[in-house]
Amino acid sequence: MSENEQCSSNSHFSTCCSNTSSEIDEIDDPLNYASFNDFQTVLPLVINGVKIQKVTWDLFSAPPNVYSQWKAHCFWTVGYTYDFTMKKMKHSNNIRYRLSVNAWCCLNSKSWVKNKWDRLLEHETGHYLIGCLCALEFKARAEKTKFTKNYRLESMRIFQDTFQEYLSLERRYDEETNHSQNISRQKEWNEFIIKELQKY
Repeated sequence: MSENEQCSSNSHFSTCCSNTSSEIDEIDDPLNYASFNDFQTVLPLVINGVKIQKVTWDLFSAPPNVYSQWKAHCFWTVGYTYDFTMKKMKHSNNIRYRLSVNAWCCLNSKSWVKNKWDRLLEHETGHYLIGCLCALEFKARAEKTKFTKNYRLESMRIFQDTFQEYLSLERRYDEETNHSQNISRQKEWNEFIIKELQKY
């Protein structure tokens, strides 16, 4: 027997290169010498069924918030669907449920940008990839769990717990990289995120 259900949650985080300008301008990136291509060279890819796209500024399609101090704002959505199977346990009448999960992460249409700098795009890609890690981790946890007849509630709890963990990770990402301005910490985070993806 199988059944299909869907659930999703949204994240919104912003990044900046300068806190002083609220206008959409064409100035050069003051830290242009530090541009990276760590993420752009490995994307797109598929890991454990989760499609991870190459992030471009075209995906930041919403009108910029001209009153915001930030240079870009990244919104990502993580969601999943699943089928379940039932199995009667030996020596008891208990039934265990296993889920086959299809998880995904995408940038949604609320994302916007003012300054299309390469370094800023790399930082924004890091935000998106943290969302992809959330999808991958939820899929891994859910598929190794033996659920009871309350599998809907139990899977949603796993999803929400995983989602909150990765929201916390994303807050650390912005704090430690100072929204992309701390060059050495940004490089360390790029390497960390790639290593985390390789675990799946």
